[in-house]
Amino acid sequence: MKKIALLDTDFISKAHIVRMDADNHLIDRILELPEYEFYCHEQTVMELGRHNVHAPSWLSGKMQTGDVIEYTDESIVSGLTGLYFKAGLYQYTAFLKTACDAFDKDYFNNHYAKLNGLNYVQITEREYLQELKRLDAGIGDGNNLGEIKEYVLLQWLNTLNEEPVFYFCSDDKDARNGVLAVGGATIQCVSLVSVYQRLKNEGVFTKENVKPYVDAALNYFSRHHQVSIRVIEESKVGRHLRIPCEQVFREIFDDRFIELPNGFLKYRLESETEFLTSSEG
Repeated sequence: MKKIALLDTDFISKAHIVRMDADNHLIDRILELPEYEFYCHEQTVMELGRHNVHAPSWLSGKMQTGDVIEYTDESIVSGLTGLYFKAGLYQYTAFLKTACDAFDKDYFNNHYAKLNGLNYVQITEREYLQELKRLDAGIGDGNNLGEIKEYVLLQWLNTLNEEPVFYFCSDDKDARNGVLAVGGATIQCVSLVSVYQRLKNEGVFTKENVKPYVDAALNYFSRHHQVSIRVIEESKVGRHLRIPCEQVFREIFDDRFIELPNGFLKYRLESETEFLTSSEG
């Protein structure tokens, strides 16, 4: 069974910057995760160039080869009306409101209130999409539209699949909490740091081949003046700890962490680490 994975704009950009050489980016290794199927929203494609001028051509190539599948509002709406008939248009509006509420309780009313006034019995799919695009256009740049569309797609993917959806998303704590608010227990967030844990667990990275990508990540963090990574202590209290970046990457490959649904890494109990070590021995 395929594992459904959604890539957000910020994640693609950063995982493209972190690279071993010109032809081997971290995001390339991520696409090698076995049995994963990767998706993104059209708005991600449109906004990616504002984050990373080189990433759009990479993403375009991956969509042409089918390694990343692009969804548009049209394809989501078509899928919803295929499932729910006329109610599918109203369901898209419900998805959109849930996505907006994850950022700001007033966002939907400020930008999409006119969708509440539509006659969902009479309006056609084409008319609905025209109104949606008109309202989108009024939002402008830098107002979280990319993330909101990704959250809409997240809900659609969640509707289609019984298994958890993996959301490869921003390192920002509030953004990841927003993802969980939208998707609940059926979502597994993966951050730029926890993806190394996932790549290790899935057999893509080992201690022997990971070094160039760890060095690249450390270099990226250093350029952005980040010297530590927030992880969760091993106790039940679950306090946040600030651990030096290099130590976190080393301890990932020493099996010191487990991956939490919000994308944070948590230290294993010492007994668990000892059990893993003895089992490998």
